[in-house]
Formats: sequence, structure tokens, C-alpha cells
Amino acid sequence: MKRLSLLLAFTAFMILAASMALAAQKPIVLKMSNQVSADTALNVSLVHMAGILDKKSGGTMKMEVFPAGQLGNNRETLEQLQIGILEMQTPSMGPLAGFNKAGEFLDMPFLFSDDAVAERILDGEVGDWIFAELVKSNYIGLAWWTQGWRHLTTTSREVREPADMKGLKIRVMDNPLHIALFKALGATPVPMAYTELLAGLQQGVVDGQENPYMNIKLSGFWEVQKFIIETGHIYDPVPILVSKPIWEKLTPQQQTWLRESAIEGRDHQRELTRKMDADIKAELKKIGRNVIIELTPEQKAAFRKAMDPIYKERSPQFGGMLEKIETLQKQ
Repeated sequence: MKRLSLLLAFTAFMILAASMALAAQKPIVLKMSNQVSADTALNVSLVHMAGILDKKSGGTMKMEVFPAGQLGNNRETLEQLQIGILEMQTPSMGPLAGFNKAGEFLDMPFLFSDDAVAERILDGEVGDWIFAELVKSNYIGLAWWTQGWRHLTTTSREVREPADMKGLKIRVMDNPLHIALFKALGATPVPMAYTELLAGLQQGVVDGQENPYMNIKLSGFWEVQKFIIETGHIYDPVPILVSKPIWEKLTPQQQTWLRESAIEGRDHQRELTRKMDADIKAELKKIGRNVIIELTPEQKAAFRKAMDPIYKERSPQFGGMLEKIETLQKQ
């Protein structure tokens, strides 16, 4: 009887030990939220980043990607990030400015001259400064990704110079700088949720909208808009953010794996974004439904000139950042 009791006790101990060992081996799971569809370069590259993290950590860290706002919209998920309910997020800069205004100036129109300049500045001291400021709002920034350049589309009017914008109703994000941009061009900006935009275009609530090529194609805007005007008025950066309460629970090695994965994923994502934009443009040209207007340097300069009042008004509130970026672009 005593031997049986000892055997049962030993068996129970072994089961407990095995359970504890299994629990110790259970990987850390980080949920990553984004607002874009599954087939965009951003989401595809997040899945790629998850694979990098899995490999670097030897399977001890997993990143689960939830596209298309499955876990909530930008504002909801940014709130969740602050208190540690959600681990990771890739927000647009507009909604992020509602929580921390450090990077608000990145939405200034015609701020960067090209991809190389934008990437160099964001990967340098300017991007690092924004990330340092975001820590104050409980966000840890890992790397700067992108959705590419935002372009204008219209239903029935060619746009080649600022005067052509007069009277057009253009859907914009609820972002003060985006609104100011189109007001300066003589258009009527109409803040509208992205999910309502296609119907708004179909019903004539708005005459046009502005988005990167990827969104123009994948969200069907090209089917209800005749003209695509390559204004490239805003470079659309996307920060990879981690909840600070979650970050502080990770070991230094786990933090390193996660940061390295975001940086390696960044390089993949930027290249994929450029490729997909070029492929989409070529596809739309082949279909022939749209008129794609490539503005000349002189025409783009006229649009940038129309932004002078915005720069004059907003520059003081950005603590010299606009001047710093202008200087860095010349280097």
C-alpha cells in the first residue's frame, strides 16, 4: 500500500514537472494589428516579419498578424497598446497624432523629394527623435515602414495645376494637415471613414480621393474614378509600434530579436511596396479604364508652391523640424 502511494505520488510529480516544462516552452505570442487588406505590401511584409522573428527566436516568439482592422480601428488599437491589452500596431500618422504629436509634421504636403530621401531621414536622427518622444505615450517604435506615395484621383476632371482643384469635393482622412492641403488648393476637403469611401465615390458624395496606388487598386477606387493624378503629395510612413508595458516584460534578447525582425522586414516591405505600385500602375495602364496623369516637375513645383501658406503657418509649431528636414534633403 505504501509502495502504491509512493508510485502515485511519483507519477503526480512527473506529470506536474512535465506540465511545468511544457509551460516554460510555450512561445510568447504577440498580436499585430493593422488596418489594410491582407494582400497589401504592408500586411504581406508583416507576415514575412513574423517568419523572421520565429526563426531568430528559435520558435520561442510568435507574431500573429490581424489585417483589415480585425482587432479595432486605429484609435481603438492605439488605446489598447497604451495599456498593454494589445501588443503591436502599425498606425497611420494621422490617428497617432491624436495620442502623441511628435511625428505630426510627417503629414506635411510635399515634405520629401523622393523615396531615398524619406527613408534616409526617417531611419536617422529625425525618426529616432520621434520614437523617443512616443515612449512618453507608452509606445516603443521599432522601424519605419511605408504605404508609398499618396496620389489624387477624380471622377471626371483632369487635374494638372492647382487651379484645376477649385470646387472639387475630395475625401480626406480626419487630419488637420490633409484638410489644410486641399483647402489651400481651392478644393473642399470632406473627412470620411475609409470604409465609407467607395460608396461615397459611387454616389457622388465626393468627386475624388487621395491614396497610394495599392489602395486605389485593391479597394476598387480605380473602377469609379477616371483620372489618377500622380501628385505624390504625401509620403505615407508607417511606424511599427510595440506596447511599452509589453516591451518591458521582454528580456533584452527578446527585445533585440523583435527590433531586428522589424528592421529586416522594413527593407523587404519598402521594396515590395515599390514593386507593387509599379505593377499596379502598369496593370491599370493595360486595362485602359483610367487616364493616368504624370505631372511634370514644373507642375509639381506649382502644387508645392501653393503649400507655402501652410508651411508659414505650421512651421513654428514643429520646433524647427521642417527646416531640419529641408537641410538634410540637401546633403
